[in-house]
Amino acid sequence: MVLLYCTIFVSLWTLGTIMLVHNPRNAHVRWFSVFLFVTGFASFSVVLNVLLLPWMRSSASFAPENIEAVRLFTMIAWGIEYHFLPYLHLMCALVFSRIFRRGALFLFSLAAALPIVIYLVAVPPLYPELQLGHPLFRILSGVYFAAGISIYWIRYSTEKHPSYRKNSFRTSMALMVCISFLYGTDYLGMNYFYIARDGLQINGNNLWQYNFLISLVFVALFVFYSMKYGFMGIKLRIERQKLDYSMKNLTKGALILNHTIKNEIQKINYLSSRMRTAAANDDKEVMLHDLESLDRVTGHILGMMNRIKEKTDEIVLHEQEHRLSALLDYSVQTLEPILAHNRIHLSRDIQSDPVVLCDAGHIREVLGNMLGNAIDAMEPGKGKLTLSLLNDKKEVLVWVRDNGSGIPKESAAKIFDPFFTTKKGSSNYGLGLNYCYGVMQKHGGSIRLIETNPGAGTWMELRFPAKRVRTATAAAERLGQMRSGVY
Repeated sequence: MVLLYCTIFVSLWTLGTIMLVHNPRNAHVRWFSVFLFVTGFASFSVVLNVLLLPWMRSSASFAPENIEAVRLFTMIAWGIEYHFLPYLHLMCALVFSRIFRRGALFLFSLAAALPIVIYLVAVPPLYPELQLGHPLFRILSGVYFAAGISIYWIRYSTEKHPSYRKNSFRTSMALMVCISFLYGTDYLGMNYFYIARDGLQINGNNLWQYNFLISLVFVALFVFYSMKYGFMGIKLRIERQKLDYSMKNLTKGALILNHTIKNEIQKINYLSSRMRTAAANDDKEVMLHDLESLDRVTGHILGMMNRIKEKTDEIVLHEQEHRLSALLDYSVQTLEPILAHNRIHLSRDIQSDPVVLCDAGHIREVLGNMLGNAIDAMEPGKGKLTLSLLNDKKEVLVWVRDNGSGIPKESAAKIFDPFFTTKKGSSNYGLGLNYCYGVMQKHGGSIRLIETNPGAGTWMELRFPAKRVRTATAAAERLGQMRSGVY
């Protein structure tokens, strides 16, 4: 039994460490890692009380004060786990749901801890002998657990994005099962825990002895779903770790510049062809319009040359506040000749006009890569390209959808790898989406493939984090200035 309890805290602490190392910037990951660490305190305390303390008492090598120090440590560890685990579960749910902004969440975290602190001061004996399992705390902990589970399910029910909705369902279902079992064994089913001077006393329904099962089930679910789909808001993939490693070691400056020039030369070729036709027809209006587009293309190349460090793997950001819709307009305008030549129908779904703190040059290049890939995948005369700009809670999304050839299933997991390409021809280096991934990571955001089906098209997403988005009021004021002609 002691060995099984060792597996509980070892597996939980290992899992918490993996999550924290993999995604330390994610607030829900940070809170849930703390939740896992604290959950392991109880089984660790049991092992010390059952195995280490009896051995220390039977040995003449340890002074009484040393034995008491170990016992005091087990009391503190178990007391923290028992009393604050419901609170941590509630906070994890609130962070996952993104109901509150950061400031409001901090205030609520203090307020939510207050009832537990008052209980600890007023009700149970804490020393010299710790007793857990008071009927009042069973009720209080039940409220916290029930509220946390409800909030997870509310997040699931309000999530509109199909991929995120599935992730929310897996998270909510797994936590509901695990937390319900934990509450039934360690809170409702336990009359008392008693860490006395002469040993550990536990009185209850004895189901607590099977806690290792729920721990192992949770770890197994986490590993399976994280590797295959995504779980707890994170996605552990061997391919993604390989990608991060490659990103750090590639000499990216020259490669990105090479790719940028290749894309822009294609635009220049289309523009020069249109200008020759316009010159032959003496159409000055078309020529002037194409010259303006040519200026934008050459300006973009010069801007990228100035921004990318030669022979370095570092993407340097020059950040300013920009309207994302203006960056989208720019990228579309530079591709207008190609869209017209290929007779591709472009539709826009602009549901918001956020102001985002970003590097305009790099984001234009990312958008140009995504749109260019979509155009290349569609058959001339039959292509339909949809560009969407919308909000997801406090984050901003850009969707690019096409009805092109799609990506084969076996290639979908590799599209962000450097030098991987599904396009034919020596001029395609397989660096575009790898570069896009690096830029979005540098911005604290993400780029991902939402859906693709061979012969039915592809759906890509850019996601900008809330910390880079101006408040709704500020964005609305800027939009009002734009509409009134004041910039």
